[in-house]
Amino acid sequence: MLLSLDEMVASLAEELRATGELENTYVFFTSDNGYHLGEHRLDRGKRTAYEEAIKVPLVVRGPGTLAGGSAEQMALNVDLAPTIAELAGVTAPTFVDGRSLVPLLGGAPPAASWRSAFLIEHWSGGSVDFDTSPTYAGVRTETRKYVEYATGDKELYNLRSDPYELTSRYKTAQPALVEGLKSRLEALKDCAGESCRDAEDAP
Repeated sequence: MLLSLDEMVASLAEELRATGELENTYVFFTSDNGYHLGEHRLDRGKRTAYEEAIKVPLVVRGPGTLAGGSAEQMALNVDLAPTIAELAGVTAPTFVDGRSLVPLLGGAPPAASWRSAFLIEHWSGGSVDFDTSPTYAGVRTETRKYVEYATGDKELYNLRSDPYELTSRYKTAQPALVEGLKSRLEALKDCAGESCRDAEDAP
């Protein structure tokens, strides 16, 4: 399957090169969210709040992008629409939640503040036989992940000291830390458009 995908991308690049448009074209290469097999003692699935399931690759090639460069800032799939809109020279509608990634494509840090948290959520509908994850909503910051499940369970991970999310710190965490994460989660759950960008950027 990956071989046929490589051939398809190569064919597209060759066609763009043959027409003289390759250096005037942006190519976005991404995928669906991750899939885990055995992590966290779960046999299979992709609907959990864990890093294995929420991370998505994104590679961009085009005019002004830094060859071989990478950015550490948090990017989301909701950023694709405003990014493509800016590259096309149009303005994204005000109801769009994401932000343009154009400031990151050249390798320089963005001039304005960048998101420091984002919302992760899942509604359990039981549509497939391996959808065993309960409904949840969580907030992922640069160093923490806090998740509230519809079952009443809660998880809190320090992603610096525990990057594989093996030990929840919810029961032993400082109340102020939990309350701060809970407040950010509530703000992100209820936001839209510009208010989402404000909630993501909040300290």
